[in-house]
Amino acid sequence: MKFPSLFRTPAHKRFHFEPRYYDPVKEDIARRTARIKQELSGDKNSNYRANISSAFARKSRQSNKSGLIQFSLIAGMFCTFFGYLYYGNLALYLLMGVMAVYLVYRLRSLFKIR
Repeated sequence: MKFPSLFRTPAHKRFHFEPRYYDPVKEDIARRTARIKQELSGDKNSNYRANISSAFARKSRQSNKSGLIQFSLIAGMFCTFFGYLYYGNLALYLLMGVMAVYLVYRLRSLFKIR
C-alpha cells in the first residue's frame, strides 16, 4: 500500500534489449567483394580508409606475441637475480649472453636478414 505524498516518485523502468546478430565472416566477405568490384571498375585510389583499417587489424593480431616475450624476459631477469645470489657474476655474464642472442634475433627479424 502506498501512502499519499506531496512528491512524485518515478516509475520503475524496464530493461529492454533487442539482440542483434553479428556475423564477422559474412561482413568480411561483403567487404572483400566490394573492394574487388571497386578494383575491377578502375577506382583504386578511393579505398585508403579500408587499407588503413585492415593494416591496423593485422597489427593487432600480430601483437599477441608481445605478452609471451615480456613474460620470458621478466622470468629470465628473475632467474638471473636469484642466480646472481647463488653463483655470483657468472649469472650476469650468462644474462648478457642471452640478451645478445635475443638482440641479434630481433634485429635479424626487424631488418629481414637471413
